[in-house]
Amino acid sequence: MKTTVQCAVALAVLGLITGCETSGLSRREQANVTYPSYILNLRPKSSPAGPPKLTTPLRLAVVQVGEPAPPKAMLEQLQAESALVASAVGLPSWSETQSRSNQTEVDFEEVQAIGRLAQSVGADHMFIFGGNMGSWSDGNALRFLDLTLVGAVMVPSAKIHAEGKAAGTLIDSVTGEPLLLVSVDAKRSVHSPTQLADGKSETLRAALRDELTGALANELLRTLAGRKDPAAASGAGGQGLRGEEGSSH
Repeated sequence: MKTTVQCAVALAVLGLITGCETSGLSRREQANVTYPSYILNLRPKSSPAGPPKLTTPLRLAVVQVGEPAPPKAMLEQLQAESALVASAVGLPSWSETQSRSNQTEVDFEEVQAIGRLAQSVGADHMFIFGGNMGSWSDGNALRFLDLTLVGAVMVPSAKIHAEGKAAGTLIDSVTGEPLLLVSVDAKRSVHSPTQLADGKSETLRAALRDELTGALANELLRTLAGRKDPAAASGAGGQGLRGEEGSSH
């Protein structure tokens, strides 16, 4: 029994036992407050004229699930393409940390409330987005040096990986009709001394989060441009942008 415990401790020290951290694209996108819970609760209003037409430039309200507002850089990226997006304003969404009358999941009325808020600021469309991220680490041949204090803080014996997906839906603010869906994915990795791995992991996840939101905005713009000019869409390749594996020194 004693030998078994000693072996388990040794394996943990050498980094052969690794953990995985998962979260939403926002750390406050969790439990039942997620991107799917918003989109799957859409109940579009029927119209005798049929589904609403998508015409550009859009007056856009952008909502990141779990956040009081989407990243400023994302709004600026969207507004820079004025032929496609006339204006982009950030709106808040519910988060798991807020009191929501003891509700356990997003309901239809909450989705409607965002639509009414979008209309009140002059937005004819909403773009609701979210996603998920995961990170983990594994050791390499240098991990045995972690048994020394210098090795644990100086030797890059851990490799940290992070990957994520982001998705968004463009919705008519008045009818609640989903008009198009876009998604992207990306991954990164970095080497780090074991004692600095937690900080490196947080930095890696922050960089990946920025990459995903930027790529999602770009994919939305690409798709809108394709609706205006089908030739542009076919020339832009397949749906989604896949991030290249990054490294840090």
